[in-house]
Amino acid sequence: MKNFPSSKNEKGLTLIELLISSGIAVFVIAIAGGLLINGLRTQESAQKVTEAANTAQQIVRSIQSGVRNASAITVTSDPTTGTQLLLARSIGLDPNTTAPSCQAWYYTPTSGGSVYTTKTFPATFISLPVGGPNGKWTQLGTGVTPADPTTGKVFNAPSGSRVELRFDVAAGRHPYVRINTTTYTPQTTSVSAPCF
Repeated sequence: MKNFPSSKNEKGLTLIELLISSGIAVFVIAIAGGLLINGLRTQESAQKVTEAANTAQQIVRSIQSGVRNASAITVTSDPTTGTQLLLARSIGLDPNTTAPSCQAWYYTPTSGGSVYTTKTFPATFISLPVGGPNGKWTQLGTGVTPADPTTGKVFNAPSGSRVELRFDVAAGRHPYVRINTTTYTPQTTSVSAPCF
């Protein structure tokens, strides 16, 4: 075999130079990967908080709308199961009749906590569901727990004219989104048939 003479202009990388450049590349890629993973976690956390806030707002809007138009409200609780039922009687939206309608919001701590709603027109009695809500209930949100574990209540109606809402909605790695608000009904009449 014939050996070719090496030129002084030929340059290459030594093994040490190759190892150092590979180590630097791995270090840069690890930093970039860490930043990307951290960014994705932050985005996921922000998305979970936004979803929890939307769930909380949906529940609050539904209850505030019903309570503001109510002619009577009451809350019943089952301390054994931790369930609650907020009932409201209101005049129907049909301008041709003064027939009342009944609306209820149901909280159950099972399966991470959920809030449901239902409405009856013409007005008929709505009872606290036994064994969970059936098909006529619409789920407003999940991941709901009472903000005050001592009382264990999501809804509270200390008077016939206001409803206090105090609950948390689970938000992934973020602890929760907390709701602490009160809504009022302009009317103060006593509960009576057919809604109660």
